[in-house]
Amino acid sequence: MKLHSQSKWPNLNFLAWLLGTFLLATALVGCGDDGKDGENGPPGEVGLSLANVDGIEAHINSVNIDAGKVTVNFTFTNKNGVAITDLNTYPGVDVLGLGIAKLVPQSGKGYKTPQWVSYINKKVSPEAGYIPPGFESKAKAQIQAGIESNCKQECLKNNGNGDYSYTFKQNLASPELIEGLDLVYDPKLTHRVTMELRVDKDPNKLLNTHYDFIPATGTEATPEQTRTVEFLGPSCLRCHSNDYDHPWAPTLIFHGDRRYAIANCQVCHTSYSGDPETGSPLDFGTMLHDIHKAQYLVVGFNGTVHDYSKLTFPADMYDCRVCHQEGKNSPVDADDFRYLRALPCGSCHVVGVTDRAEIKTQMHDKYIGKVECALCHADKGEPGAAHHFRDAIAKDNARLDYKAALVANSVRLESGQLKFAVSFKDSKGTPQPSPNTDNRLLYSRMRLGFGNQVDFTDGGSRIDLLALVPVSGSNGVYQYETPFSLSVAANVPATAFITTRMCVDAVTEAPVACNTSADQTRNPAVIPGEGVVFDLAGNTGLPARRNVIENSTCANCHDNKFLAKFGPKMTHDGNYSNFEGECQTCHNPAFSRSAGKPFEDSLDFKVLIHALHANKRTGSAAKPITFPENYGDCASCHVKGSLTLTALANVPADVATDASGNKVEYSPITASCLSCHGGRDNQESLLSHVRNNGGVAGGTLGSYQVGSETCAICHGEGKSAGVDVVHPVNFK
Repeated sequence: MKLHSQSKWPNLNFLAWLLGTFLLATALVGCGDDGKDGENGPPGEVGLSLANVDGIEAHINSVNIDAGKVTVNFTFTNKNGVAITDLNTYPGVDVLGLGIAKLVPQSGKGYKTPQWVSYINKKVSPEAGYIPPGFESKAKAQIQAGIESNCKQECLKNNGNGDYSYTFKQNLASPELIEGLDLVYDPKLTHRVTMELRVDKDPNKLLNTHYDFIPATGTEATPEQTRTVEFLGPSCLRCHSNDYDHPWAPTLIFHGDRRYAIANCQVCHTSYSGDPETGSPLDFGTMLHDIHKAQYLVVGFNGTVHDYSKLTFPADMYDCRVCHQEGKNSPVDADDFRYLRALPCGSCHVVGVTDRAEIKTQMHDKYIGKVECALCHADKGEPGAAHHFRDAIAKDNARLDYKAALVANSVRLESGQLKFAVSFKDSKGTPQPSPNTDNRLLYSRMRLGFGNQVDFTDGGSRIDLLALVPVSGSNGVYQYETPFSLSVAANVPATAFITTRMCVDAVTEAPVACNTSADQTRNPAVIPGEGVVFDLAGNTGLPARRNVIENSTCANCHDNKFLAKFGPKMTHDGNYSNFEGECQTCHNPAFSRSAGKPFEDSLDFKVLIHALHANKRTGSAAKPITFPENYGDCASCHVKGSLTLTALANVPADVATDASGNKVEYSPITASCLSCHGGRDNQESLLSHVRNNGGVAGGTLGSYQVGSETCAICHGEGKSAGVDVVHPVNFK
């Protein structure tokens, strides 16, 4: 019925439409037509929401200061440069803080590094309940620099297309005045604005950035006009992890997992800031010195005590260059650490004293009359504190200059006599004396490891070159003969490593005859030689042992200072420091001393190093270390392409002793994995998985058949469940 009703009046609908069209046309004719198109409207905003990005970037473009009001203009994008349009409204912005400081020149004898003075400070009194035992006499009110973090999005203005401005609530014309601080705004000085921003409490949506500028000119400060001193990468991340979102990683991210950039740290960790509960300086340099010396304790938010007394430092504390990296990839003022500042210098020279006047008194009492004043009070361009590491430079020079290596095809075994030749030359090819006549040497030994494809388990030998007189020699190449009794086939591929200890002079920074100079360094230079492949028949073209690490990766933390001037030495007094293979000539599955130990205390290198850095060793073998990286990041030590696991197929099992005193064995891939995953953390499900795939974990002697492990099929590098996939591996 309804359809019939609509179809009953078709002419009426048509007439209504026709009338409307006529009236519209009449109206348009009445307005006239100038023949021109109308102007385009404003383009629509193109961009992303913070809800749809994986990473964020902020670039501060300029800072305007008008009558003390500070406005920061910046561009906010994702990692690909696409504008983010809802920073000012997105509810997941949980951190947004900005700081502002001026760089104030310092006066005194010699060059003094300019220091940051924040415009945002507060005087903080100690909380009685937070004072640690023994610090009662040191607790007192302290100044603490800070940033503005309570305004957040209220202080933001969205200017469109990813451009924003932030206006500080803090006016520079009216800072909170604190006795002893000059907070007068001086537009001629270099200023720094810092920003920290995090979204959704996600470390992948976290940024720290800064902008250095000179208000009087409105220009960005040049590197020469500001103070940086350190870059995070070359100075800190050589050893520390930046894997901020992994629970295993002891990362350099602080204050609620939101601050990591050195430039940002500097504007709060100023020379005048301190901890009220302990009196510990918050000065950046002093704090870092004391932390790495394991003598720092501070009370943080809500009375949390941060005690660094258990920290272990893997390099030579006396060599400032361990952290203070100079050179083309460092800031232009990277050498500023060389010039005297009372607190950081006193942190090493006057331990436990934080009063500048007292540091000055004690330093003068200790050194006046013994050294020249200019040694501490150095002018810009003079060595200053560089005298601390002249001995380390001397060791580096020796390490780079002296070369000792077996001549590969020279080896013969005849009638129980090992005949071979060794080359001793400097980096320019200049011949050097044989070790027995070289009075610069304290140590010169060649270690031989036989069985390159089985991790030297065919045997090893050691030859003292210092005590061996050459049969003949010329042009730096010397022929030797010595009794040799190791039973090994003549064609078994082997490797020779020569390690040298050479006396050096800290003043000339060059090698010196031992015990002839008052300036001889406290410890000699340790010079590891490269591995040379050979066999007893003199063949060439032989396969080398698998190389899964490089000395350079070890040096990222250990820094080649295996004999520290002060503090503990590395194992074997630093005599052996070629981790690419020399250590393994002893520390391999055939090392007899391993058999009487629990598996996690094995002396086989792959187990020893894994368990040591992961703190899995037990009993008297346990030497806890504070490994500064994520111990699950294999790339901390291993080189890319070395984690295929295939080379382990030829290596024999490790022998250990179980809890009942029985000898048991572990297949090679299983041993590598359980050295981190096993031991005290052993799980039956893991052991079952290992055994179901050809591995042996704690099996009876002889139960492992070489090559039976199938782990590499799934867990080799590059495979779907490769060790580089299931671990937080970050090859740099």
